[in-house]
Amino acid sequence: MERKAIQGPHLLSSRWWCPVAVDSGDSFSGFIVTVIMLTTQLSQVSDLLKKQQANLTHQENVLEGQLLAQKQGEKACYEQQRELKETVETLAQKLEEKSQKQAELYQQNLNLQEALKKAANFSGPCPQDWLWHEKNCYFFPADPFNWKKSQENCLSLGAQLLKINTTYDLEFIKQASAHSNFPFWTGLSRRKPSYSWLWEDGSPLMPNVLRLQGAISQRNPLDTCAYLQRGAVFADNCILTAYSICQKKATLIESTVNSKSLEEMEEPIFERFSGI
Repeated sequence: MERKAIQGPHLLSSRWWCPVAVDSGDSFSGFIVTVIMLTTQLSQVSDLLKKQQANLTHQENVLEGQLLAQKQGEKACYEQQRELKETVETLAQKLEEKSQKQAELYQQNLNLQEALKKAANFSGPCPQDWLWHEKNCYFFPADPFNWKKSQENCLSLGAQLLKINTTYDLEFIKQASAHSNFPFWTGLSRRKPSYSWLWEDGSPLMPNVLRLQGAISQRNPLDTCAYLQRGAVFADNCILTAYSICQKKATLIESTVNSKSLEEMEEPIFERFSGI
């Protein structure tokens, strides 16, 4: 007896099903492969992004460090510039002070050289054999003359006959002439009895400084001159012969007058009159 084959569902044994199943399996496998590939690519992209992010972070840190270092460098440079500016200003101030001191020293040197030149050409406030008292020089000529000739003699020496301006001048002349008993013509004269007593320069006699002693000679009242003798001042005829005292301004370097004492100067002058 012939057995009939067992038959299942008709669809499963359909000849159309197998190709469809095969195609579906291939598509699924392709999908899986695609997913795996995409996952791999995504992972690679993610790793790349992470690396790039890390690289960017590193570069950012480097840039921040460089920026910080640049700021610190700029700050240090600013401080150096400020210190350099202060140093330059200090040096400029010191240079100006030194230049000013140098200019002052240079001017002092010029003044000193000028003073030395003056001192080298300066023989003293008075000529040789003249007495120096404050602002004036005094000279005692060795020869006696009448008043007019004595006046001319003093003029030839660039001087005038004695003029007494103060009591100090009078005391000085008294001491200077105390070595002799002879009379010395002064620059004081009176041309007429009615005229005033005048010095050579036309200035009047000051009674509080000088007073005439004794009686005035009437032998020639039109020509009367004053003379100094033994510390007193007298008047007599101008044609008489007497010694004289010449006077002129002293040549002074400084405005302050430092007179030599009479004791330093009188001995050589007085020796000239030791025989009078």
